[in-house]
Amino acid sequence: MKNTFLRLSPRRWAILVLATITMIVPAFLLHSTAVQAAPPSGRSVISGHLVPALQHHSPLHTSSANRQLQLSIALNLRNKSALEALVRAQSDPHSSLYHQYLTPQQFTAQFSPTEASVRSVVSYLHSQGLQVSSVASNRLLIDASGSLSAVERAFNITIADYALNGSTVYAPTSEPSVPANLSGLVLNISGLDNVAHYHPAKHMAPAAGPGGGYTPTDLRTAYDMNSLISSANGSGQTVAIFELDGYNASDVNTYLSQYSLGSAKYSNVLVDGATNTAGAGAIEVELDMEVVSAIAPGATQKIYIGPNSTTGVNDTYNKIVTDNVAKVTSTSWGLCEASSGTSELSALDNIFLQGSSQGQSFFAASGDSGAYDCNNTSLAVDSPADDPHVVGVGGTNLQLGSGSSYGSESAWSNPNDTQRSPKGSGGGGGYSTYFSKPSYQSGTGVDSNSMRHVPDVSADADPASGYSVYCTVSASGCSSGSAGWIAVGGTSAAAPLWAGVAADVNSYLAGQGKSTLGNVNAELYTLFNTSQTYTAYHDVTSGNNLFYNAGTGYDLATGIGTPDVWNFARDAAGTTGGTNDFSISASPTSLSIAQGGNGTSTISTAVTTGSAGTVSLSASVSPAGPTASLSPTSVTAGGSSTLTVSVGSSVAAGTYTVTVTGTEGSATHTASVTVTVTTSGGGGSITNGGFESGSLSGWTTAGTTSTSTTAHAGSYSGEAGSTSPTNGDSSISQTFTVPSGSGTLSFWYRVTCPDTVTYDWATATLKDNTSNTTSTILAKTCTNNSTWVQVSAGVTASHSYTLTLTSHDDNYAGDATYTLFDDVALSAAATNPVTNPGFETGSFSGWTTAGTASISTTAHAGSYSGEAGSSSATNGDSSISQTFTVPSGSGTLSFWYRVTCPDTVTYDWATATLKDNTSNTTSTILAKTCTNNATWVQVSATVTAGHSYTLTLTSHDDNYAGDATYTLFDDVNVH
Repeated sequence: MKNTFLRLSPRRWAILVLATITMIVPAFLLHSTAVQAAPPSGRSVISGHLVPALQHHSPLHTSSANRQLQLSIALNLRNKSALEALVRAQSDPHSSLYHQYLTPQQFTAQFSPTEASVRSVVSYLHSQGLQVSSVASNRLLIDASGSLSAVERAFNITIADYALNGSTVYAPTSEPSVPANLSGLVLNISGLDNVAHYHPAKHMAPAAGPGGGYTPTDLRTAYDMNSLISSANGSGQTVAIFELDGYNASDVNTYLSQYSLGSAKYSNVLVDGATNTAGAGAIEVELDMEVVSAIAPGATQKIYIGPNSTTGVNDTYNKIVTDNVAKVTSTSWGLCEASSGTSELSALDNIFLQGSSQGQSFFAASGDSGAYDCNNTSLAVDSPADDPHVVGVGGTNLQLGSGSSYGSESAWSNPNDTQRSPKGSGGGGGYSTYFSKPSYQSGTGVDSNSMRHVPDVSADADPASGYSVYCTVSASGCSSGSAGWIAVGGTSAAAPLWAGVAADVNSYLAGQGKSTLGNVNAELYTLFNTSQTYTAYHDVTSGNNLFYNAGTGYDLATGIGTPDVWNFARDAAGTTGGTNDFSISASPTSLSIAQGGNGTSTISTAVTTGSAGTVSLSASVSPAGPTASLSPTSVTAGGSSTLTVSVGSSVAAGTYTVTVTGTEGSATHTASVTVTVTTSGGGGSITNGGFESGSLSGWTTAGTTSTSTTAHAGSYSGEAGSTSPTNGDSSISQTFTVPSGSGTLSFWYRVTCPDTVTYDWATATLKDNTSNTTSTILAKTCTNNSTWVQVSAGVTASHSYTLTLTSHDDNYAGDATYTLFDDVALSAAATNPVTNPGFETGSFSGWTTAGTASISTTAHAGSYSGEAGSSSATNGDSSISQTFTVPSGSGTLSFWYRVTCPDTVTYDWATATLKDNTSNTTSTILAKTCTNNATWVQVSATVTAGHSYTLTLTSHDDNYAGDATYTLFDDVNVH
């Protein structure tokens, strides 16, 4: 749906409704009447393609086998967790990666699917008789086409016709699948249905000329833009405007001339064969272009026009991202979140995530049906405003004071306007049912609900206080001549207003020699929830969006609020006359030091706000044992110091944390270095555990092995495999006996794997020779981000073990895989801080429960497990949680789960989150999962010694009687 409203006269106004061809109801209230058959042997299901709007509809008949389908196949990202961590760091002023954005080429090299993955998928498509027309430059999307029968055969589906609200649509009756060798490569196949179509419905009449609706001068004055625009009007910046229809250039030029906004600065980028032909949605395009021109008349506009289809949507957003010429994007086209399969939401999120890593901001209208975005009586939010890498823009009613000054504002809603939705009209807002709340979304009013909150910000959107717009496209319901002047409302106007503001602020920052806003999501909240000299937002505290009330601070009706643009710009520039600030970091962040030895790390500082002041440095060690010193003990921000850690011969083996504290005025920041102390033999009973002999002495080798001068700590590491292709496994292994007092084996690895885990990997096994059992302590892993990762496993004193460290390469010339291993050590066992971790008390003692929870006698080990949910249907989330502090020597949290989920992950699931209370960050360590195979699965996550964490284990059921979902959890361990 497109979020555009028109006010036709001061007393009589109507709404331009851009509705879907369906009345969509939320996914959590629907259930498919179809049963997903098990895929044939050797195939892997790609979930998330069933359309909620069809869940209670029976097929009329199979679709025509000769129908031609245009597909866009989205592939999974490589190293997505590392990419998400990078984006968080890019928004953290205290990180060395702050505003260090990627180019599209760097993104492709580090995070895109490999060329080998693309070749595999393309080869399969060709083998099935499909024609591949293009592969996106970032390798995320493969466009293909073919007959419906060929598509059905390729993805093992049946596509049927359905009757839906007076129209005939087509869609698959079950989830698609691909051969097992493509498992994990394909994320989404758009184009299998045509349910989600953007369709404008027109309700228009002539307005009273240019005086109808707020003019550029009104908007600039009310939102305090004049001081900024006088020196920074968007010049030197480019705004991308996402569109699914064309426009009449003469309309836009008339608007520019009427309000003396200068010459036209727009050009078109046509995607997938689209043309600039003004159609039913032309009013939307012209609204977007004219509002951006009103707010940022100096900015260049790139109008990206794509086909009105899901494939067109994906390709057009992807084109904006891969072009990377616009750092600000405005989009006023959206759909109810429930009208897209979850795989489509994930595919879009990957595109926006790339844009975020490149420093691009996306402003999206949050919808015009208030809290009921599906245009029915169920709460729902709009996509893509729901995406955590997009700024959702809501709507208000703006009232002017004298001279167009800011008068007052309230949340926009009109329960009497039911043209679009039975509940009325208003600014979109609420909770996503798919995306989790991002870590940046915090501050007064942001509640404890774990899902993404929408909107982020707002601006005027009520058609009763709308925008002056010129449109004469008859296909869009506009009139010619002077009657083309109309007043338009909707969040479709608020989104381009914010995009224009961002372009002006970027122009202002660039003029001061400062970095621009980049990925603005976190910055919006920083200016909201930290003390600033200027007040960047108008806090809208009255009104509602048909369900959620506006209130102090953040609210689900208006988000943070509306902009005071000049204040916002000055706060963003850091020109507040306030305190200097800096960041501090350590390299390396971990050291392995034998008893009697020492190690060093470089402590670097950088200016983040203001000018370079003097940073005083100090170091502390916990628990006591090693000693730490700094030289020098103070630096000018931007300088560095050397941290030296000394380990006496009597210091116990184990893990210690060195905390370096930097202080400049009232600003204080810390950096941590983890120190692993080994016995003077270099790893307990491990011989040459750090490979510091410069050889593999003490180790047994197989395949291709050597030592490398790229080390985790010290001078050398052990290398399995080679920079040239090798065939099969290469490994190093050692047999040892665990001495008394030791309980943990650990090592570090860094794998260079340009392929996928299907073909190449690093892995590690630990065989307990005493009990004759073998464990895989490093599952097959394929990454290529030059990162060292630690692996830990519990061991038993006096037992004999054989550790085997392996790298596997498939001998393919284009992607040689090899792995470095280092700092293999034994250390003292840590005490598990989790109370009642195996539920062997037969109760939830130590745990906090919510929803439906009980103790089960079906256990992973022992007699009991914790059960969230029930074998009878329950409504919503049921969870068990516990807060604990990680002791010294521990670095891994693990638990086992077994989910009984007869439905699909669209409706029911198990999930788990881990909140680091010390750093106030939350990670999803078990993504939403729905299986029904009575199998126990282990989940592991890295934790930091000394930090407090809250683990929440959740089972979600949609209360549908036929498929109750519940999850067993057991053996929660920190080691």
